Amino acid sequence: MKINKAFTLTEAAALGLSFLSGASAYSATKTETGKINTVFAASQKRDSKFETFTGTIAKKGDQFVLTDNSSKFSYSLDDQQTAEKFAGKKVRVKGILDSVNNTIRIETIEIAAA
Repeated sequence: MKINKAFTLTEAAALGLSFLSGASAYSATKTETGKINTVFAASQKRDSKFETFTGTIAKKGDQFVLTDNSSKFSYSLDDQQTAEKFAGKKVRVKGILDSVNNTIRIETIEIAAA
């Protein structure tokens, strides 16, 4: 059984408008989500706090790490060139800990008092 339905001009226009408004709503939602993500990332950066870590810079595999002398826990360091200059030395690192990757985003490194 074959059914033929002819659309009136009004029905076709309404169908076209509903399609267009749906596309607009999707675009607006997508844009709003992007803005929210940008605002969230900016607030994360602003809320990040510098911490001070003390330990010894050592080479572990092909990377320099900071090893806490008391707990023997090691942190990856994001600035390998700076860390290399302090290899084998007891240091104080000021930076932001990225706990997801266990990496310190280095702000400064200085020799720690003995």
